[in-house]
Amino acid sequence: MKFKIILLIAILIPFYNLAQTNSSSLSGHLAGYGVKDKVFLSYKNLNERILDSVALDEHGRFNYSHQVAEPALVTMSVGKNLVEARRSKPIYSYLENSEVRLESADSLKKNSIQGGVTNEEYLVLQSQLSKLDYLKEAIIEKYQKATEEERDSEKFVKESSEMNNQYREKSKAVLIAFIKENPASFVSLDKISEVVGYTPEASDITFYFKDLNPKIKQSQKGLFLAKQISLLEKVAIGSLAPVFSQTDVSGKLVNLKDFAGQYVLIDFWASWCGPCRRENPHVVQAYADLKESNFTVLGISLDRPGKKEDWLSAIQQDGLVWTQLSDLKFWNNEVAQLYNVRSIPQNFLIDPAGVIIAKNLRGEDLTEKIKQYLK
Repeated sequence: MKFKIILLIAILIPFYNLAQTNSSSLSGHLAGYGVKDKVFLSYKNLNERILDSVALDEHGRFNYSHQVAEPALVTMSVGKNLVEARRSKPIYSYLENSEVRLESADSLKKNSIQGGVTNEEYLVLQSQLSKLDYLKEAIIEKYQKATEEERDSEKFVKESSEMNNQYREKSKAVLIAFIKENPASFVSLDKISEVVGYTPEASDITFYFKDLNPKIKQSQKGLFLAKQISLLEKVAIGSLAPVFSQTDVSGKLVNLKDFAGQYVLIDFWASWCGPCRRENPHVVQAYADLKESNFTVLGISLDRPGKKEDWLSAIQQDGLVWTQLSDLKFWNNEVAQLYNVRSIPQNFLIDPAGVIIAKNLRGEDLTEKIKQYLK
């Protein structure tokens, strides 16, 4: 009898574990959609980017089973295919190990989401941010009412910029208040990156990270952010630039040490990056103006695997005559990882001794900005 009980338990354990794994779900009802439509989902499970989809039934209902290691913010869009879905209004929610329910009564324009502790915290934050919608609406209204000529005027650009800055600053204040008031929330952990921006210093992140609940800091997401802080400390202004080697356009291995004794602008970019391509003319001008002043540029491209021709074509089109390196690993470029590059364009100015003396020098006055650091 005892053997039978043990055997029964052994048989049931896998099914119990399976039930545990499948117990988390995101279900919903989306009015106006049917059996030809799908919900497309994008989220990160720790460091893995998940792109998935689930079909709707004839009544616009769906059920998406998932298992995430930690609460993950998911972006949802709906359509018959991914191209169509990307044109629809996105819906945001947290996936976590609990049941989450989405209801939309009028084709995504208005929706309600319920379930999950982290998701409820996120909804509180979204409610607070929605109080600033009047600022967004004012910006949109101003643009729609303006003529093409007015939109091109210096006055319009200045006023629009001021309105955008006001919205960003007020939004940032809401996020900061939420982080301080909710130190035990994964939402707070996620929003730190939004508050500090794309090119933060280690101290910017630490300012908010240090006050989070120890459990949140020791989570996988927390440990990942702590690692980012450590990497940023290594590329702080005044630090010795991390040395690296990578192959150039002909496959030759080039080392940062090869440029010892020069001022070097390490320029992170990619052929697919629109802002990078728009910035390239300023870099070309700076190189032309300063190359006789013990200055050079070293390009690091984050081009995709198998896209070497795109990289080479962009170099030629943009007139980038300085040394160009890439391992064609996209965001996993090893030099970008070493310098904790999370967005591009981004650059680091290195002095002849190999010390980082400036970061993210951009714009029409790039030459003048660099000149300030040349001795």
